[in-house]
Amino acid sequence: MRLLPPPHFRYHLRSVLLLTFSFMVGLALLLYLISGEFNVLHIGLVLVVGAPVGLLVGTAEVYLAPRLLTNRPLGLRLLLNTGLHLLLFWLLLWLGGHFIEALQRAVALQPSTAQQLNRELVRLGLLPAAASELNHSPLTRLLVMYSLLALGLSSIYQLGRKVGRQSLLRVIFGQYNQPAEEKRLFLFADVKDSTVLAEQLGNLRYSAFIRDFFADLGRPIAASGGEVYQYVGDEVVVTWPWQTGLHHARCLRCFFAMQQAVHQRQDYYLAHYGVVPTFKAGLHGGAVVATQVGDLKTELVFHGDVLNTTARIQAQCNALRSKFLVSGAVQEALAAGLPYQLHPMGAVALRGKAATVSLFDVQLAPTVGVAP
Repeated sequence: MRLLPPPHFRYHLRSVLLLTFSFMVGLALLLYLISGEFNVLHIGLVLVVGAPVGLLVGTAEVYLAPRLLTNRPLGLRLLLNTGLHLLLFWLLLWLGGHFIEALQRAVALQPSTAQQLNRELVRLGLLPAAASELNHSPLTRLLVMYSLLALGLSSIYQLGRKVGRQSLLRVIFGQYNQPAEEKRLFLFADVKDSTVLAEQLGNLRYSAFIRDFFADLGRPIAASGGEVYQYVGDEVVVTWPWQTGLHHARCLRCFFAMQQAVHQRQDYYLAHYGVVPTFKAGLHGGAVVATQVGDLKTELVFHGDVLNTTARIQAQCNALRSKFLVSGAVQEALAAGLPYQLHPMGAVALRGKAATVSLFDVQLAPTVGVAP
């Protein structure tokens, strides 16, 4: 069996590489705007300077910024991120200058070629005009434009984290401005015994408890290719396009990865709240209508009986003593040979529905210790 890195690692790696590539493209555009052309030297700068800086910037955005700036105002996060980018850029420019000088000495360029290279670097502001003179104008222009580039990339990434990547892309490209029917999967997951917990913890501590809980679920949801549709009280609603959610049973894997994420943080929950959150979930799918609604505040909504049915399925978890129930429609669509056991719970009459719905309890196969 081929071993793969954990899904959340692949998700973060894709994010870092996407930011790196975006930074390199932005730097190439920046060099073109400064010089009015794009030549071999510029390609070299994008690869030698842009790729390492972009990799550092992407790593800082994905791994460092969320740990240090999670609860800071968005404006402050953007300013601090931009400052960090400038610091990294200065460092790479300093190293790049020494590298270029060493390369010129090592390669022993022809005088005409060396002079042409120096003129181009001076024009871009990457080298001083003379040994004792700093050419401030091109360098200042470069740093200002670079700051705008860093601020723009950071803004887009941070907004994507706030509203969701898919939601941001929908706004940019105008998707669902008109109602569209599509086939989707929905997973409703909520905290068990939430009323009792709210009484025990009090409003402020319970709110912090739910906030931590939702934060811990974010990574496995994103890693499974899912999208948070709504947070409703102590409940999170996750959705996938039908084929995306069924691919490698991502819709099932997501639930158990969520359980694992909470389990890994159980010491934190016990130390801060005296209890570890447990949750139950229902999964169903089918045809829904997706559309953007609202004027002052635009939001994507899904209309259709699928959502009501999923909510009713989740509500049956306590009665059927199950942590995770899926509908017969999902069970029939799943591929064979998956590391999960689906136990039939029979045809159940759901509140508000005339026809019964076949339900299945989902558990990891005995040989599977963690979510694959």
